[in-house]
Amino acid sequence: MVLLHGGVGSSMHWARNTGVLAQRFSITAFDLPGYGNSPDVPKDIAPDAYIDWVVAAVATASDRCHLVGFSFGGALAARVAATLGEKIIKLSLLGAGGFGVPVGRVIPTTSVPGPEADIGARRAAAASNLGQWMLSAVPAVDDPVVDQQLSNIDRTRFNSRRVSHRATILDDLARIAAPVQFIWGAEDKLAHPSIQTRADACRAVRGDISIAVVPGGGHWIQYEQADRVNRLLMDFHGA
Repeated sequence: MVLLHGGVGSSMHWARNTGVLAQRFSITAFDLPGYGNSPDVPKDIAPDAYIDWVVAAVATASDRCHLVGFSFGGALAARVAATLGEKIIKLSLLGAGGFGVPVGRVIPTTSVPGPEADIGARRAAAASNLGQWMLSAVPAVDDPVVDQQLSNIDRTRFNSRRVSHRATILDDLARIAAPVQFIWGAEDKLAHPSIQTRADACRAVRGDISIAVVPGGGHWIQYEQADRVNRLLMDFHGA
């Protein structure tokens, strides 16, 4: 099973999932190009060329695999699955991007000072943004998730919106051979204009997809509701 993380992220986006999933699958959760510990990408790289890198990486990981993508990684995973065809056994997309520019979506953002700034100010800004964008509530400034977020921010060298804000997922969905599962957190503010609108658009393309909306969490649902999401993934991919 290959796991693709979200934007301004790393393989740490799966910190609460890999241990459980590894009970059933051999897990590959790498940092995407320009994130975490992975190599940089050319500043002028075209989105399709970036996707080609990821397709090649997934193809190298295994002859056939289960594939799971979160947010930006969801938009990537859909294109990977559409490209690799029967090499992908099953596909899960969590809070997936790829639905186009979210015109009209307004989510407050606090500028996070650089590493040279006061750590208290950095932690407060990162915690605020986590509560606005990723989680259903603002975490305490001393929560370890804030350290994780700051580490991911400091190691991000690619703008994920160049991929996730393109309207690609419906076209990809029509070409994917594998069974597909969508998972959203019920309080996901990034699913604009609504989760229902996105789900309906997907069902219009593929009526056989599985859709789960998990209560008690926001965009980063596999972190906030790890037990429920782990069970959904295990049930879908293990069947």
